[in-house]
Amino acid sequence: MTEMNNCLLCHETISNTFGWREFLGLGKEKRICTSCSVQFSRISGEVCVKCGRLWLDVPLEHRHDTSCTDCVKWEQDKEYSGALSCNRSVFSYNEFMKEVLARYKFRGDAVIATIFQDELRQAFQHFQKGNYVIVPIPLSEERLYERGFNQSLLLAQLLQGEIVEVLCKKEAEKQSKKARMERIDAENQFFVSNEETVKNRRFLLIDDIYTTGTTIRMAAKRLKEAGAGEISSLTLIRS
Repeated sequence: MTEMNNCLLCHETISNTFGWREFLGLGKEKRICTSCSVQFSRISGEVCVKCGRLWLDVPLEHRHDTSCTDCVKWEQDKEYSGALSCNRSVFSYNEFMKEVLARYKFRGDAVIATIFQDELRQAFQHFQKGNYVIVPIPLSEERLYERGFNQSLLLAQLLQGEIVEVLCKKEAEKQSKKARMERIDAENQFFVSNEETVKNRRFLLIDDIYTTGTTIRMAAKRLKEAGAGEISSLTLIRS
């Protein structure tokens, strides 16, 4: 038996075969077509041990043992050294992902998050043995009202783990409108709403994209200041 549905990205028809695996709940419904799926650039193989950037994308002059230059500089920064244990990402940032991310974040197409469920859950297995508590990167109240949903929370909800929304954010200029150095030098807008829920616990920050690492480290710094233990992050995309 064959069921038909449409790709969530290009809206072309997808055929789903319904057999015993589906009847027993073992089969997976296709959310996007093969033509769209192959345009994503999945990160696999050797990566920077700190930020998760694909090692092949790191120029030779920016490789320092197993870390890239950016991560070495972060660890030399007295304010942020040791704030983040590591980041892992699922996809590299390419033109196709750029368009998909714009639809997801800025055009209100929240259902797009569901197409990444399997890949995110697979990446999450790297952290599951560490008893991490999941913390989505928050939006300010103004940005949340404007967008209608927190894209990082939707991604976090795809994972099978405890979610604690203990971080809050004050209003600030959109990160997407800032140049690289402006992002790095930006004031930390995050704060912890309940420090008692943070002390001595390990946290896994969830966000849509890791670009300079500033957002993740600012959030991690606030959690550390509130008494958190080890902090890592999982992002959908590594820019």
